[in-house]
Amino acid sequence: MRRLTNMLLFLIICGVMLIFQPLSAQANPLDPYIEGAKKEGSVTVGATLRNKIHGKPAAELFFAAFQKKYPFLKVNFKRIGGPRERERVATEMVAGVFSYDVVTDIDTNLRMVIDAKLPRVVDWKKLGVPKFLVHPDNYGMSLRAPVFGIAYNRDLVPDEVAKTFTWETCTDPKWQGKTALHILVRHLEQLYEEDAWGRDKTLAYAKRWAANKPAIEHSQSTVTSKLTAGAYHFVCGLPRVQIKDLQVYGDAKSLGIVFPEPVPVGNGDFIYVPDKAKHPNAGILFMVWTGTQEAQNLLDAVAFSGHPAFEGNEINSLLKGKKVSYGTWENAVRSERIAVEIIAAMGMPVVRENTKKKK
Repeated sequence: MRRLTNMLLFLIICGVMLIFQPLSAQANPLDPYIEGAKKEGSVTVGATLRNKIHGKPAAELFFAAFQKKYPFLKVNFKRIGGPRERERVATEMVAGVFSYDVVTDIDTNLRMVIDAKLPRVVDWKKLGVPKFLVHPDNYGMSLRAPVFGIAYNRDLVPDEVAKTFTWETCTDPKWQGKTALHILVRHLEQLYEEDAWGRDKTLAYAKRWAANKPAIEHSQSTVTSKLTAGAYHFVCGLPRVQIKDLQVYGDAKSLGIVFPEPVPVGNGDFIYVPDKAKHPNAGILFMVWTGTQEAQNLLDAVAFSGHPAFEGNEINSLLKGKKVSYGTWENAVRSERIAVEIIAAMGMPVVRENTKKKK
């Protein structure tokens, strides 16, 4: 009887072990990268973030949080700013010089980066990154999603009036001579999406907007400075980050911004791990971390560019209940062509490539 009891007990224990074995064997998918990163010891990130803004800590808080999560990594951050610097970094990588483990580029350069076979292909979704951040072919992901609205001078336009603004307000003759636009009308590129206005409605709107004769500014910083000083009542299509930087870090109390529907949200910066990065495992860990709620909410707090889909950040709260038009990777690739159509519809000169062959 005792032998039978012991045999039953043995079988029960084996059964329990078989049941729980898959659970214990199911390791964290990041474990191999963590072990690899420990051997690498450091990660170098190139991004458009700024360590400090107006003397106040910004990106340094973001990178400090990542450092806290992975204390065995030394984090080196180097800012990659405007188009020329991005182009220089890409050119260096094509030539075989890989200075970064994570690189940023604007989403409109996506095709060039992919054609040059610079990104390392990683199944980011299997590592826990939300699908809406990831490029469909796993070349990289989105960081710093821009949210576009109508920025206004609160000394000239009361908040209660600004709350009633729609995109049609920009075409209203009532405001003629009192508004401006930045030449890169990125928000219209998002509204060009089929789930927003689509091509025909966007181009028709662009014509009406141009007919209202807004001032045309070639610098986003300049148009924002003029808005702050009261040269314009409002500017349509500015990104939230441009306004929040000045509100929070520059103490610009005269600035406000509202978000008419559909609210255009771009892909923003495209970040990826170069295929020949010196510390690819550490780079992958950083990339995965940027796709967490912790990272995105912190990014929104210090750089005003967290993704609106994450609960708990300010922009998510501001857009609650609103129709949002998210940019697609497909439109990012053909962004220049879309921009040319919009600018041409507004009656602005467009530089076209000379297709005639020289004799």
